[in-house]
Amino acid sequence: MKKILLYMMLAIIGFIAGCKKDTDPIFDDPDTRLAAELSADQAKLLNAPNGWKAMIYPKGGKGFFYYFKFKADGSVTMLSDFNTTTARVPMDATYRLKALQRPTLIFDTYSYIHLPSDPNGDISGGTNGVALASDFEFAFVRSTADSLVFEGIFNKNAFKMVKLTAAEEQNILSGAISTFISESTPYITNKILYMILDGKQVPVSLSAGTKVFSISGKVSSVFYYGLDVLELGTPIKYGSYTFDKVYWDKTEKYFYALKGTERIKIEISPAPLVLDTDPALHTVLNTRWASLKINIADLPDLSTDFLSKYNAANANMNGYGSRYIEYITVLFGTNNQITLAARCRNPASPTSTYTANYVFNMTLNSTTGVATFVLDPAQALGAGLGNSNANSFKTYLKPLTDYFVANSFKIAYISAGAPSGSTVGAFLGVSNPNTFFYGVLGQ
Repeated sequence: MKKILLYMMLAIIGFIAGCKKDTDPIFDDPDTRLAAELSADQAKLLNAPNGWKAMIYPKGGKGFFYYFKFKADGSVTMLSDFNTTTARVPMDATYRLKALQRPTLIFDTYSYIHLPSDPNGDISGGTNGVALASDFEFAFVRSTADSLVFEGIFNKNAFKMVKLTAAEEQNILSGAISTFISESTPYITNKILYMILDGKQVPVSLSAGTKVFSISGKVSSVFYYGLDVLELGTPIKYGSYTFDKVYWDKTEKYFYALKGTERIKIEISPAPLVLDTDPALHTVLNTRWASLKINIADLPDLSTDFLSKYNAANANMNGYGSRYIEYITVLFGTNNQITLAARCRNPASPTSTYTANYVFNMTLNSTTGVATFVLDPAQALGAGLGNSNANSFKTYLKPLTDYFVANSFKIAYISAGAPSGSTVGAFLGVSNPNTFFYGVLGQ
């Protein structure tokens, strides 16, 4: 009897213990716990009365700013610095939270945040099919009182949102970032820029198209547009300087960086600035680089002296059957020779082109990179030239061929206005520093 009572008591204790286990939160239904977690995450999104500022630096380049205002009904209002329109015109889209491997924020209607991921390169600004390798689905990583940190599901880009103040939200919604982009872009587009660092004039590049800031062609970072500030993806270190932001003075209309409280203005140079590179350009002519293309439509800062010779030659060609110079290419040959190739076109026959080649012998100082030129004896303009177009055009293009002979030039890489992604080389006048020309280097 005693044994039976003992077994009964143990069974009752086991039953009670089992009931206690079933109510332990650790053993709650996973769906219930996940629903609670997603509800808590949405509460965090909604707990920003003035909205969020968000930033992402896609693996494919550039940086992007976003303004978000999430609503409980699954809608979200957004702005972006993708362009001046997206920075000014709010867009309403939808979002949802979903349990993937981690609680995930998904922007599920095509909106501003999808633009850097658009497979059409003309839209995203990236490569067709790949875009800028950005994200629009983000897993929650961690949170603080004023920020949320995510990781992109597909491309693993870091994505951060920070609560805005009422003043910041008002400025953003008023189109301040759009105005910033519009007003600052002309200051840097096709300009030769520099900063005075450690007492030296150091070339810098600031591109609105690629959203890249670089110093001396050696260190660089992508950026996004904030409120009168460019936020760099990674700090740039140059000598004793470290910059993580570039500021915009909207009153005086110039960019500057800070070292402590000292403003270091980004200046505009009237002439090209030589980049400190190793190896120097003059040492890799015809090995690394085969040519230098001069298309004046793409190069806004050619010297007045060079342009006067170019325009004179072009006017001469115009008088010869209405032809015009489309562009000039300097070809780097062997045996210290270069070829000046002038490609001309006749508007009456738009599919026909005429290239006149003039060969020069070059004397190059291997230490300084300074060169002088004389026409190869076989190319003397008074004699018949091997190239029939060169022979036909020699009188008309004489202002350009004379220009090469009349000057000595330092050949160097420079920082100058040119098409995005180009490497630029220049011929800088030595005896006459006010004359120079430059172009895009080709391999």
